[in-house]
This record gives sequence, structure tokens and C-alpha cells, in this order.
Amino acid sequence: MADNTILITGISGFVGGYYSSFLNHTKKDWTIHGISRSKPSWDFLPDTDTILDSVQFHQCDLLDEQATEQLIKEIKPRYILHLAAFSSVAESWLQPRLAFQNNTNAFLNVAESVRLHNRECRILSVGSSEEYGIVSPHDLPLKEEFLNKPANPYAIARVSQESLATIYTRGYDLDICCTRSFNHIGPGQHQKFVVSSIAKQFASIVTNGTAPAIVIGNGEIVRDFIDIDDVIRAYDAIFEHGRTGETYNVCSGSGHTIAQIVSIYAEMLDLPVHLEQQNNLVRPIDNPVLFGSYEKLMNQTGWKPRVSLETSLSKIYEYWCNRLRDHAA
Repeated sequence: MADNTILITGISGFVGGYYSSFLNHTKKDWTIHGISRSKPSWDFLPDTDTILDSVQFHQCDLLDEQATEQLIKEIKPRYILHLAAFSSVAESWLQPRLAFQNNTNAFLNVAESVRLHNRECRILSVGSSEEYGIVSPHDLPLKEEFLNKPANPYAIARVSQESLATIYTRGYDLDICCTRSFNHIGPGQHQKFVVSSIAKQFASIVTNGTAPAIVIGNGEIVRDFIDIDDVIRAYDAIFEHGRTGETYNVCSGSGHTIAQIVSIYAEMLDLPVHLEQQNNLVRPIDNPVLFGSYEKLMNQTGWKPRVSLETSLSKIYEYWCNRLRDHAA
């Protein structure tokens, strides 16, 4: 087993693209394997073609036990970054079975394959801040030792995934670290996620002259938004310095309401807008406030966030402006 071989599940997505780019620039001697249903486009990366050439892609359904086992047996990765997921809370309310299967069974097949064939591999199992559920203001900022109280189908699946990781670490002596990743944001994120949606709407107002109205769901919920570049550095730090069996918050350490995100954009662009709340965007149950502490991750790995929220929002806005201009051309 080569020490510089990594397998990234769900590589074609937002985080997979950025992590592949990070490896391509900082660890050129690494061999990168990726599992995806189709070859990604990654229009948000400046050097997409170079990165695509550096990755060995494998089409594999992680719900297929035999195919997953065979692939991991052949590749023998030293590291696995498990990103493959059903990642939308809103969609998990509409398709709870798919949310549970894709976030629990897929991880189980990866862990079981490593147990059978590749026990020296370190797995980073990416989870979510949604695992904490509805919390008291006295619990903030959230720390890893707090009790999980998942409040939506997606969160329940993520808690199950983390529990499986704990069982495989303690019962089978596998090398697994977990994250509870808070809301990461950046250029290229799908518009179904709230900050990307807001940024696209502002870009459309400026670029296309659409009406100065921003459509949102619940504007009063508070979330911890962290830049994708900081997320990538955090995952790398956990691979390098994380402790087996530990779970780490990956977060900025501060919270903002959705309405505040709109206000920051309005002030940044000197563009007055009015909010339109759409009930179909409001979830049956929503966690009113989620923001975390990154103290444990900082103390054990040396990581801390670097990118300000305003810088992140500016990058996302510019991405959407460029996309809309290209589409209009």
C-alpha cells in the first residue's frame, strides 16, 4: 500500500473538486483516485483540465457491496476521504429513504471493505453540524461532547454514519476520524444551498436587471458559514494530525442569520433589496441556531479558519456574475 494514495468518494462534487485541486497543488507526488457517477465539470476551478488529468476516476455505486469492496481491494488507498452523500436537508424531507441509504449504507460498505482488505487505511468520514439538532442558547458555541439530537432525516442518517465509524474504530481497530462540518460555502456550490442561492439572486439583479427581491426560506435561522478553502485545510489537517476515533467540528466559530447574509450583500453592493419568504422553502422542523467551536480541532491539529465571511461572499458573488455573463453571451 502506497503512503501517497488517496481515494475520494463523491469526488465530482463541490468539496471533491476543491480537495483535488488542493492535492494537485500541494502534494504532487500523491496518486488520486476518485469515485463518481460521472466525470465532473468543476467549472469553479481555474485549472480544471490539469486536475481532471491528475485524477483516476472510477464509476462505482457505493451501495453495491461487491463493487465497492473490489475497488478498495485493488486501489489499496492509504487515505479515504468519504464525501459521497445525500447532502441536502431540504431534500431529505422529500426523500428520507434515499437520504438514509446514501449516508449510512454507503459508508458502511466503505468501512467494511477497508476492514476486509486495507486495515492500514485512514478514513475521514465527513458528517454534519445538523447532527446536533435543536439546541439551547446555553449550549452555544457547540462542542463535540454535546449530545446529538438530530431533527431531520438527513441528520439522523449522519448520526448513524458517525456511530458506525465509532463501532468500526472500537470494535475492529480501524483508523477513522469524523467531522461535524458546518455550512461550507464557496464559488461553485449548487444554488440549492442558501448562500449560493442568495449570491446568484444578487448577481442576477446586477447583471440581468431583475427585480430587487431576494427569495429565501426562514430568514431568522442562524448558521455557521465557513469558506471552502478553510474546510479543505481542515480535512488535510485531520488526515495529518487527527486522532483515531475522534470527531471534530469544522466551523468558523460564529453564527449569522440568513437575513444578515442578505444585508451584507446589500451593503457590499450598495443595492437595496426586499426579502420575500417562500413557505415552500421553510422546512417542517428547523434548527433555529447552529454555530460551533473549533477549539478541539485547533488544539489537536493547529488548524484555524483564515477566510473572512465577507471575502467568501464576494468570491461567490463574482462566480455567479461570471456564470450569468457567460450564459448571456
